[in-house]
Amino acid sequence: MKKNQRNRLIFWDWTGTLADESRLDQAVCLEIEKALATRNQLSLDKAAELFRDYLKSLEKTWEWHDYVRHSQKFGLPWKKFQRLHLDKLRLLPQAKEILLWAKKMGYRNILATNAVRKVVILRLNYLKIQPLFEAIITSDDVGHLKESGLHFAQGLKLFAAKPADCFSVGDNPIQDIASAQRLGLKTIYCAFGQKLTHYHTSHLSSNRQEPVPADYTISSLLEVKGILD
Repeated sequence: MKKNQRNRLIFWDWTGTLADESRLDQAVCLEIEKALATRNQLSLDKAAELFRDYLKSLEKTWEWHDYVRHSQKFGLPWKKFQRLHLDKLRLLPQAKEILLWAKKMGYRNILATNAVRKVVILRLNYLKIQPLFEAIITSDDVGHLKESGLHFAQGLKLFAAKPADCFSVGDNPIQDIASAQRLGLKTIYCAFGQKLTHYHTSHLSSNRQEPVPADYTISSLLEVKGILD
């Protein structure tokens, strides 16, 4: 890095910001429930209740997002269930374009997500976009949800960046906006993301009702260009 050259980071959220995982997540959860029903000789409704009760015990923790943990808990193959339904994963329109543009403009793209590393890497590789990110920071990396601010703190430290030179882009007022603002980052709220997130239980759904004003609000990803240009 040249002397006096600033490191400008964009912390991109994943689900509801760059990708629509709702159909994929629903399908994976159903695979887990069907496997539980078969293994334990339960009705599908009873198996679904068993899985929901397990997830409820993890609400408000980063482990709720850990499909590897969920599968291991019940002795099931996490990767098999993911791969069966990767065709249901959708990269949002303009996502790849805006990532390429940000990189061209000199920003470092950082993926900051409540997902766990093994799962998000599998999904990024399926979409062939992992090389667009200079770093990926996951909930199992920091041992906390994004609301803790630790995803952002780790990225700032990794690239020796100043918060005032960096942005957080995301669709969750608590996880993506308030936590970044506490550290001094500028924030961009993706208003379109609320319709793209699948919640199998009430985990974090209340976050979306919180009145946390971002520095900017966008209705499409390409609007980021007008903010950063």
